[in-house]
Amino acid sequence: MHYPRLEIRLEIIRKNVTTILEKCDKHSLMPTFVTKGFLADFPLLTTLYKGGVRRFADSNMINLLRMRAMFGKEVELFLIRLPMQEELELVCQNDIVPLISHWEVLEALHTTARKAKKRQRVMLAVEGGDAREGFLPEEFEGIEGRVRDLSWLSVEGIATTLACLSGVLPDRGVVKRLTTLKKELRQKLGKDHFILSVGGTTFFELWRENETWMDIDEIRFGEAFLFGSDISRKKTIEWLSQGAFLLYAEIVEVRSKKVTEEVERGFDAFGRSLSLFPSAPRRRALVALGKQDIDESQLYFWDGNVTIIGATSNYLVLDVEESDKGYKVGDIVCFYPGYGAVLRAFLSPYVEKVYVS
Repeated sequence: MHYPRLEIRLEIIRKNVTTILEKCDKHSLMPTFVTKGFLADFPLLTTLYKGGVRRFADSNMINLLRMRAMFGKEVELFLIRLPMQEELELVCQNDIVPLISHWEVLEALHTTARKAKKRQRVMLAVEGGDAREGFLPEEFEGIEGRVRDLSWLSVEGIATTLACLSGVLPDRGVVKRLTTLKKELRQKLGKDHFILSVGGTTFFELWRENETWMDIDEIRFGEAFLFGSDISRKKTIEWLSQGAFLLYAEIVEVRSKKVTEEVERGFDAFGRSLSLFPSAPRRRALVALGKQDIDESQLYFWDGNVTIIGATSNYLVLDVEESDKGYKVGDIVCFYPGYGAVLRAFLSPYVEKVYVS
């Protein structure tokens, strides 16, 4: 058996998919499943599709093209990373709905759609407070005239994302501002159907406070169905299941060591300044798992007496001084990986991925 190894428990993900679909249907909310966290890998995609998922979003064009080839026109696909210029033709050819945040990109996409003689759907990305992508609300002044000239585009609605960069969490005030903007734009554009799409998982917290979704139409998420958690609030979602991912790796060294103090100290291999470690020897276990494979800040170890010290390219360093488990070379240890760690593991060709039905 190969290590490191990421084990994916499909039954837990199936259960979460069913729960989310049923809950969203009850509240007339369109769920869109974000696939970038697992590179739109075939077994997981198939699990989602068989579970009834028909709306997928990703930030990478190659993943969206793979899904279009797999599922044909039966699914709706959304590009949730603002498109690059060379992607506009692919967006148009493959009926992918992009998020757009600049008028000049809308104009370029309109030109592409006109040449292809194919009407293109788009979503307007709106800045919701996270200081990431999106039009500022005041930039929609005179939108009627601008959109009128883009006859080959169909503006389907507005989309916003929170808690991805600045940790801004959605609350009633945020949602009220977004729904007000939605109504204003719908009226200006003369649209009977104009949607408000929100992301990501952190918006599910609003269900705890208000069972009516205050005119939200769509929610985009990845962490919810994969992990049953909300990292932006550092909590689990009680109506979803956890534990779909386990990461196994092997200990390759165990020794008591200390950091030399009476020498000049610089930076580590990644340019970070180092914290001072205790001068007394501490028992350390080196695991054959590194930054090339995972994000160590989102690894959680079952033994509460073990501390994850940090990682280099190739090693994860554990302080096992306080543990009575007697870790030794050759032991296989198991971690619960968070979203960032799973994303990195899927990107690493050195981590074996094993699906368990």
